[in-house]
Amino acid sequence: MTSSIWTRSYAVDTMAVTPEKRLGLVGLLRILQDIAWIHGAHLGYGFEAMMARGQIWVLARQKLVATAWPAWGETIDVRTWVRPRAGMFVDRDYEVSHAGQPVARGTASWVVVDAVRRRPMKFSPADMGIDDNGGLSLGITPERLPADDGLTPLMGFDVRYSDLDVNGHVNNTRYAEWLLDALPPGDRRGRVVDRYEANFLAETGVGDRVTIEAGAADADGSNHFQGRRQADGKVVFTARLGASAA
Repeated sequence: MTSSIWTRSYAVDTMAVTPEKRLGLVGLLRILQDIAWIHGAHLGYGFEAMMARGQIWVLARQKLVATAWPAWGETIDVRTWVRPRAGMFVDRDYEVSHAGQPVARGTASWVVVDAVRRRPMKFSPADMGIDDNGGLSLGITPERLPADDGLTPLMGFDVRYSDLDVNGHVNNTRYAEWLLDALPPGDRRGRVVDRYEANFLAETGVGDRVTIEAGAADADGSNHFQGRRQADGKVVFTARLGASAA
């Protein structure tokens, strides 16, 4: 019997912590990606099953809000489900808790793409044949984050083999890493991430060079970022990052 709501515990281990010995943004994004793949396989729509259909899952948008970052050696519980929504996006909600208290919540919008043509295909959660959970939803909607030609270049990154995921393109978590690496040290010191949003607009692969660009802070204190491929000038992802005092 399949379970439409999936829960799993994860250790905040050495692969997920920051130099401050706390769960970090990239570590948490990897955990959320992991549980999405695990639950998808449980529902019959994992990597191998999708490839047999000539399809792949591609993350299009995501939004995450965090209120606390558990420490190294602690454990988090992640609860996830697919929203009962039709259309091009398949939205997956996540709730993250520590010691019974909520620490983060978010939504990822996935699309089904033809594995050969790399074109989006219409796919509804109803096609999975799973319970709609009574319309359960966190009410978080990842927004469209437009590209901006007026941002300031910070740092360039060459795509290497280790940046690729099972779909053969740069993994979404790598873009978050690049964004954080490109920040000046003064922008990171004494601050912790509490909001993260991203839109993934185009694939990048080995041989590409991506420049991280940044804009001024918004009214809510968050900053706009994007990654631009140097070869053709195309913006391949956009993002918004918010941080507060530690």
